[in-house]
Amino acid sequence: MSSAKSAFSRRAPAPRDAPAVADLVIAYERSLYGETTYSLGDLQAEWESLDLARNALVLLDGERVVAFGSLHERGELWRVDGYVHPDEQGRGAGTELVTALEASAVQRGARRVQIGVAEPDEAGHRLLAGLGYRPVRVFRELRIELASSIEPPAWPDGIVPDAFDPERDASAFHAAQQEAFADHWEFHPRQLADWRSFHVDTDRFDASLWRVVRSGDEIAAGAICESGRYGGGWISVLFTRRPWRGLGIGRALLHDAFAKFRDRGETSVGLGVDAENATGAFQLYESSGMRPVMGWVMHEKRVAG
Repeated sequence: MSSAKSAFSRRAPAPRDAPAVADLVIAYERSLYGETTYSLGDLQAEWESLDLARNALVLLDGERVVAFGSLHERGELWRVDGYVHPDEQGRGAGTELVTALEASAVQRGARRVQIGVAEPDEAGHRLLAGLGYRPVRVFRELRIELASSIEPPAWPDGIVPDAFDPERDASAFHAAQQEAFADHWEFHPRQLADWRSFHVDTDRFDASLWRVVRSGDEIAAGAICESGRYGGGWISVLFTRRPWRGLGIGRALLHDAFAKFRDRGETSVGLGVDAENATGAFQLYESSGMRPVMGWVMHEKRVAG
């Protein structure tokens, strides 16, 4: 539907819009960083778990997609991802997109809304400040170019790396990850069925890129990796439960993932991280040779209560 005062029409995106939306995100990132590894495949993977009809919106100028945004519910907190094509800045698309998605979140029970904006996007930061948002956190994408020789993982005594078997391990692995992530900022628990649908019951699932780390009969740590995401190998989950932290398991998991990807022919590996992570993850990744390539500032607004 469209507003009489708006230069744009709006609707929920359809799968056929994926190429146009991917091109929009690519143009946005290139305008700020000069380059990007984002691809149509990355967008399609992200859309697998997104209810387009209920939780996404595109703004159009005629038939051209000029802005895209999505909603992600996390209890009383809702998160918004939003992009405006750099050629369309200054026409009000960003304000209209954020306002519409925020209103939808409030209508559905949100008490807080968070929106991430790329660090160099000064116009985006000003827009959110004008709408009552304030910066609360910084997240970064780190990446490493893989050398032909990679330091092998050094597993501590009594710690056993193992393959992941979805039928044997899914429930215990999920529980271990949820426990470890409970220490993270704004952690929101994920039920096993939803977690399994996202990570396991998908065409992207590849058990050979997972790692289970055992201490006796318990899962002490683990990693979930994907090949061919965001321009290379991607570490989507890496965790160590609290009783086993400080032993070097995280570093071993990281180097184990590097080796797996090198053997797959990937030339680089990336991951996303909270720059203020209390477990020291950011420092671990940097000390292992990973370097920031992109960053986002999370902004927040209390919208009810």
